[in-house]
Amino acid sequence: MTSNTFLLLSDYVDSTFEGLLDPQTASVSIRYFLWMLDKLGQDAGVEEDVLQSWKNECYATRVWAPLIGKPDILFDVMDTEHVEPCMDILRQVFVESCTQTTHKISKESSTQKLLFHKDIPRYRKLIGAFFMKLEPVSDQDFWSEMDECSNQQKAELTFSRQATLHQLYNLFIGNYKNEIMEDFEDMEESKDLQFASKLQEIIELMDESSI
Repeated sequence: MTSNTFLLLSDYVDSTFEGLLDPQTASVSIRYFLWMLDKLGQDAGVEEDVLQSWKNECYATRVWAPLIGKPDILFDVMDTEHVEPCMDILRQVFVESCTQTTHKISKESSTQKLLFHKDIPRYRKLIGAFFMKLEPVSDQDFWSEMDECSNQQKAELTFSRQATLHQLYNLFIGNYKNEIMEDFEDMEESKDLQFASKLQEIIELMDESSI
């Protein structure tokens, strides 16, 4: 990777991380979740640095890290083999930026530490400012937002029962049909109800519909 290419990519990484750490664009659900952590921590008498670690861990690891590393979770895109490890580096950079511990750099350090060791301290400053400037969300505002999202989904989302059936079939029966058939054939209760033969009929119908 040339220096010019890395600088160009760094601009995109910077703008992405700055967007994720902009308190003005944080969703109601995220703000409510972090407010709940604050409230639980204060009620339990949790020390401030521990509470901050809670929030850092949840926001980085539980909210954004999966989406950064696997954008196909949210977007209708294909993750190619050469892109996936690059996205994983960005995921690790974001997670490390949300930690309080500073690690020394050596030639044995991981790729993300070697590439972004000068940028991580700057990202850490954004993290601190992000949590300080977040506005709390009341229970009423949160549930009002959820109702609005639900109504919008009902109005705009087209639900396909057939597509859902195929997804459930492929996820469960399609992957484990041999094991399920063996269990049905071994259990006395399922033998009496002929579950194995009925499941076999379903498998044949699903196989025919996918041709």
